Amino acid sequence: MKLNLNLRKNKARSESFNNTEFCRVIESIKIVHNQETGTDDQVTRKAIKILTTSIGTRKHFVTLIPMKSLSLEEFTFPFSNSTKIREALKLQVLPFSAAGELEIFPVVLSKVGRGVNGLVWYVSPEELDIPSLPSNKVWPAPLAFISELKKYAGSGVTMWLDERNVSSILWQNYKPVLSRWRKLVDDSSRDKELAWYDNYCKVRELDRGGDFIIDCSGDYDDSEPDGEFIEMINESVNICPWIANVNLSRTAIQGERDLERTVKLLTRVASWLLIIGVITLGASFLKWHKLQTHTQEIRARSENFYKQTFEPERTGRIANPVTLARDKIAEISGTGNEGHPIEEVLADLGEIYANNKDLNNVTLDIIRYNSEGLDCTGSAPDMSTVLNFRKAWEEYVSVSQVDNTQFVSGIGYRFDLRVRW
Repeated sequence: MKLNLNLRKNKARSESFNNTEFCRVIESIKIVHNQETGTDDQVTRKAIKILTTSIGTRKHFVTLIPMKSLSLEEFTFPFSNSTKIREALKLQVLPFSAAGELEIFPVVLSKVGRGVNGLVWYVSPEELDIPSLPSNKVWPAPLAFISELKKYAGSGVTMWLDERNVSSILWQNYKPVLSRWRKLVDDSSRDKELAWYDNYCKVRELDRGGDFIIDCSGDYDDSEPDGEFIEMINESVNICPWIANVNLSRTAIQGERDLERTVKLLTRVASWLLIIGVITLGASFLKWHKLQTHTQEIRARSENFYKQTFEPERTGRIANPVTLARDKIAEISGTGNEGHPIEEVLADLGEIYANNKDLNNVTLDIIRYNSEGLDCTGSAPDMSTVLNFRKAWEEYVSVSQVDNTQFVSGIGYRFDLRVRW
């Protein structure tokens, strides 16, 4: 099938590319006299030519280029990070770098779990020396016409012809598998290229499918919009959405390189911040550990001073050695019988046991009495009984507080009860 842009049909334009102008590159040869050598040199110049007629103001541009050095390859990686994909592809082509520099353009086709499947386009940097346009994308010339192979299940050849080039892509099930270029010599160049594909598909046992040839050579009348051209591209992008992400331009390369530099810079900054954070955290932990050790030492010394002075036979932890020492001093100084006699305290204790039958299993081992209050050390079968015993004292005193509770196997909960008038 062949479509010549000189023959147009005014069809309804799809919405996808209404604000996109499609262009192609025109190469012209100019003879320039070299005054130093006295010879005439041929200079090739490139210019942009519009393929589609504008309706209103176009904001985006896509340039279709028949690239001589273009090749493609499928890739599959167990990761999806774009920077890692580019680095892995660079390592794959590293053995061939001696033959010349290549630019890499990966395109992701699908994601499988954490991995990806895609295509990578390789092209020589010289192919990218084209006149620049604002918001410009560069596509391989035959790429955007896969929609015309729909009746062949996406298999076959899409071919681009212009004044100097025959550029083509072989497709298999809507996926490009081969890109070729040859110089347009005469009218038979197209047929020779198609014959080559016939033999290639036969030898490789590939589905030959159909052909679609678009001839963009020559000048044409652009007095009316080219709806048929836009409609083909719209349908191609609908079938293969990844085509919209293809951009074989220096702007894309520069953007990827800027992104890689930014990622590497941010990675280094994040690494240094992580190291500083670890050092700060370590210093804070050491400081906290030192304070904890110092606090434990002070607490242990206070407990030892209390035991050595007042209760050498006492074992276990002491929650408030300073308070207990103050109570002991008051008791020894003879002020323990002032304000609240021991008889009243015992009477209160008796009433608590008499009025609360569930407290009968509370055992008091030590009772310390002074002018400020009462301190008891005892045991109970469970924690709820300890709390009920403390609550019962609230009717008789202003403060009742449980300290230093410990579970002892076979006994229950040991506790210290602090009562203040």
